[in-house]
Amino acid sequence: MIKYIRNVALLIAILFQLICQKDTSPIHDADTPEWLKNYIEEIQNNSNYFGAKIYRYEWKDNFIYHIMIPISSCAYCEVYKQSGTKFEFKDDSTFQDFLNNRRNGIIIWEWENNN
Repeated sequence: MIKYIRNVALLIAILFQLICQKDTSPIHDADTPEWLKNYIEEIQNNSNYFGAKIYRYEWKDNFIYHIMIPISSCAYCEVYKQSGTKFEFKDDSTFQDFLNNRRNGIIIWEWENNN
């Protein structure tokens, strides 16, 4: 019985370590377009982007990238298409459609102070 408990404790410890390991790669998604990888390289050590996150959503059968910059006065000013073209919300109904119908959101990148 003690051997069983020890094995379970060891298994839990190993699983805990695996779960808590941090992915140190700057980009967490292999499908990230080159323009976005270049953008990330430019901002990853810039303190003006402290706390920034880049999200990828699916919306209307396309990938849309939202660059959330906490110190920005505009929450959805940095939204891009897969091609790297900035997406402009033409009216409130388009913006609401995006908010209501985007799906499969994932974080592609988070700002870390690498200094």
